[in-house]
Amino acid sequence: MRTGDQTLIKELNKNIIMNLIRNQSPISRAQISVESGLNKATVSSIVDEFIQEGLVIELGSVRSAVGRRPRMLGFNATAGYAIGVELGIDYVRVLTVDLAGRVVSSYESPLPTTDVRSVVAEIVNCINEEVTKTPQSKLGIIGVGLGVPGLVDFASGNVLYAPNLGWSDVPLRAYLEAHINLPVFIDNEANTGALAEQLFGVGTADENAVYFSTGAGIGVGIVLNHTLIRGSGGTAGEFGHMIVEARGLRCSCGSRGCLEMYASTRALVSKYTQLAGAAVPFDEIMHRLAVGEQNAIEAVDSVGRYLGMGISNVINGLNPSLVVIGNRLSEAGEYLLNSVKEVIHTAALGVPGSLARVELSSLGRNATATGAASLALNDYFQGPFPYAHAEPSRAGAR
Repeated sequence: MRTGDQTLIKELNKNIIMNLIRNQSPISRAQISVESGLNKATVSSIVDEFIQEGLVIELGSVRSAVGRRPRMLGFNATAGYAIGVELGIDYVRVLTVDLAGRVVSSYESPLPTTDVRSVVAEIVNCINEEVTKTPQSKLGIIGVGLGVPGLVDFASGNVLYAPNLGWSDVPLRAYLEAHINLPVFIDNEANTGALAEQLFGVGTADENAVYFSTGAGIGVGIVLNHTLIRGSGGTAGEFGHMIVEARGLRCSCGSRGCLEMYASTRALVSKYTQLAGAAVPFDEIMHRLAVGEQNAIEAVDSVGRYLGMGISNVINGLNPSLVVIGNRLSEAGEYLLNSVKEVIHTAALGVPGSLARVELSSLGRNATATGAASLALNDYFQGPFPYAHAEPSRAGAR
């Protein structure tokens, strides 16, 4: 355990000052001193280091009622970049964000197989493709984060169980670090979506929020008191496997009647096929929904009502102020949202139900990958106290 030596104290001070600049720029050295309680000499010394590193830039002077004009400081978000990856059931989506979480480029590739080695190879290919498009910067790429549809041990980077991929006990981070000389962070894809909405999306003002990732399966990311909840084994939020039909359809997890069998993109395709008598892909259903086709509207309504049932249970149990519906099913927009809200109005208990806003993701298809990139950003700017309870290993220097 580290004690309060001078190096640790300086790291703490740098972390405090950096996060003030990141969150409140433009800001002056004097303002930083007041906000942090640190003396002006300490602030100036650390700020000068940040300027040398390229993380902070001087913006010029502003008028002051008394004394010298303060020189304002800004956070240089283009001093470096992070890469985020969303691993889907049949695709890989990769994007690059700057240090403020703004997407600068993205790339998506289909996954013809869920074979582990093939998937790892495709992820590496997609990351390399993004690297070639990333602008030159002083820090370069500071890390890579992945959101995976399954149970993940964040500390080890192992995928414990991903039924929709057919994976069990896959050391995914170790596999990737064999090819990528960067810090690699892996989490459940609903957790990364929740993180993205909390940091950059519709949930920035909410202390307690849940994020429903509605793709081929359903995962839920939970934020309580501004903290991402992973649970004692790192597997919290598997509400996609709550039972909504006691003798229902067999799920890939082995159980019957799980929510994701009735409220996912695959459930929507199945319901549409039942109504229309012909199977069409998800994207085509979204196109038909946009032009008001009745079968598409009814299929979305059915899926939305089951999703509303699941969300009602979560609202009753966790009492969030915000529920965000993200991932591919959210493309159904107001058709989906209206059905969800109608069920919540009758199924959720009065007090938690009335306090919870239900909204579509403001980050759309980029939420999961942006949140994954944020794992790398948070680690880089965390200072001596880790963002997560367990700190991933490093591969390569920053």
